[in-house]
Amino acid sequence: MNLFSYIDKYSCYTFKEVEFNEIDNLVFSSFAYVSLSGYVSNNRFNKKSLRDVGASFFRDYDDSKKYITAIKVAVKVFRYIKDTRRYGDLLLYNYSYIGNDKQQFSAITIEINKRLVYVSYEGTDQLISGWKEDFMMAYKFPVLSHSRAIDYLNRHFLFNNKDIILGGHSKGGNLAMVAAMYSNFWVKDRIICIYNNDGPGLRKKEIESKYYKSIKDRIVHIIPNYSIVGLLLRHDDNYVVVRSSRKSIYAHDLSTWVVRDKTLERVQLSSFSRIFDESMIKWLDKYDDNEREDFVNALFMVFDRAGVNNLNDVLENKKLILKLVMETNGIDKKTRNIMKDFIYVLFRDFKDEKINPLFEFKKKGRGK
Repeated sequence: MNLFSYIDKYSCYTFKEVEFNEIDNLVFSSFAYVSLSGYVSNNRFNKKSLRDVGASFFRDYDDSKKYITAIKVAVKVFRYIKDTRRYGDLLLYNYSYIGNDKQQFSAITIEINKRLVYVSYEGTDQLISGWKEDFMMAYKFPVLSHSRAIDYLNRHFLFNNKDIILGGHSKGGNLAMVAAMYSNFWVKDRIICIYNNDGPGLRKKEIESKYYKSIKDRIVHIIPNYSIVGLLLRHDDNYVVVRSSRKSIYAHDLSTWVVRDKTLERVQLSSFSRIFDESMIKWLDKYDDNEREDFVNALFMVFDRAGVNNLNDVLENKKLILKLVMETNGIDKKTRNIMKDFIYVLFRDFKDEKINPLFEFKKKGRGK
């Protein structure tokens, strides 16, 4: 079974008949990727059912446009659930989206019943500004999306009595954690669970802070056995490892996670991800915030030189990756070598778990 098999099996049951579970969390965390501007209000006084929003959305939806996998999966989930007994009458509101050359942020409130809501934060979509912000998390806190996520939670939930589940996929999971960490006391007290679905961790300073400790016991950090994104930065070791039907970066796709009835199948972390995790910690220990900032600025300067406007430009053009590497001329030797290694890690196609060559970077040609 996968996410869609679960929907097929349980969509005829209400949340009174079958309680909210971790698979519903996947459904809701994917929902923030759907572009709902003009379909869902940005306040709690104009709520619309998921069914009604779906009817309007799919009348206008253009299947011919190119979208990254997370958005494709989210739209497919929306299509599956919009007319179901379990999800169709849920209420949507407090929709927010900001996407420009400086930042990318989105969040939506899904009301499960009169006492319980799920706040879904969007992961990174295809805007390069969003991806740059992800990289900025390695040296800066808070980034703009962190501030937006905190403000969203406090602004919309300070003056109501609903219990709150926070969640998100990829960067959205990171935003859910940070929003909870810095939420107003009255809001924080009503947060019952925080789902970080294969989202990055935090810098050492933040993960050792009193703010993180105040919500640590409510975090459910789920990663696939071939996780990459969920092992970025620092994190606790009490994450939940689940089986994915795909390997390497493709395991980041929620629809590849294996479902066993109403739960995700638990497994051991692959050697692929263990080695990546160890390498990431070593990288963080080796370079300070200033060095990481130099690296990020250089990387996105290369993207700009190569004419990269969105993630699809990178994912769909392998020759462009080569161009990105070649465009590192003019950047200092140390930063150039870090960047080449990082590009090699992120964009190589992996075939199996024998990934030592991935991390034992080729010495030939480095530093030239």
